[in-house]
Amino acid sequence: MNTLLNHSFKSIAFTAVVGLTILQGCQSSSSDSPTPAGPTANIAVRQDAKFGQVLTDGSGNTLYLFAKDVEGKSACSGGCTDVWPVFYEKNRVFDSSLDSTQFGVITRADGSKQNTFKGWPLYRFAQDTKAGEVNGEGKNSFYVAKPDYTVMVADKGAGKYLVSIGGRTLYTFTGDTDDISNCKDGCLTVWPQFLAQPSAIAPSTLNGVFFGSISRADGTKQTTANKKPLYYFQNDVVRGDVKGTAANPKFVLVAPAQ
Repeated sequence: MNTLLNHSFKSIAFTAVVGLTILQGCQSSSSDSPTPAGPTANIAVRQDAKFGQVLTDGSGNTLYLFAKDVEGKSACSGGCTDVWPVFYEKNRVFDSSLDSTQFGVITRADGSKQNTFKGWPLYRFAQDTKAGEVNGEGKNSFYVAKPDYTVMVADKGAGKYLVSIGGRTLYTFTGDTDDISNCKDGCLTVWPQFLAQPSAIAPSTLNGVFFGSISRADGTKQTTANKKPLYYFQNDVVRGDVKGTAANPKFVLVAPAQ
């Protein structure tokens, strides 16, 4: 009888040890398994020593904006796209620091697709031959695409002039003096003040233009260019519209010296 009991206890103990070993093995295998990596971003941000944050493709190649695209459609075609290849990713994967709602897609005149940033079509530069190069800044009205731009350059029939990053034309008022706005009340209704938030960040090649801000008499803030307060025109409702100078010649475009 004792022999039979001892044999049963040993069988139970062996079974328990085997079960515990298997359980520990499963737990170890589960905890040691690497977490599957997410897809690599194909619209990313790189910190550049000269330009700060710049947008790149998934291989680290710099992306650019074209000043002639202020209306939100591409003005670069034919031989232009040989030098400035169109950037398009059908299945976009964004760097975690980027706001995906600021990116879109347009259909080009030839039916192909192109990615956009804040309404501006995106390009690469053929002379950037390796990741990290930024050789296209300021060439032929192309500018490095920076995620923190608040001011951009437009290039239309009126020549080059400043716009908000959303493509709305900016003006100065000849009735203003340095760092003082004399546009008030009804004037300000027609010509709303422009405030770049959190600050004015523009392409590096804006020669002769420096930005600041003032506090208006009512305590609100307004961005300045060369100490002159900046305004919109209420009837400029489409990206790139330049109706303000015809409506009131005292309001003039801000033309960068390039």
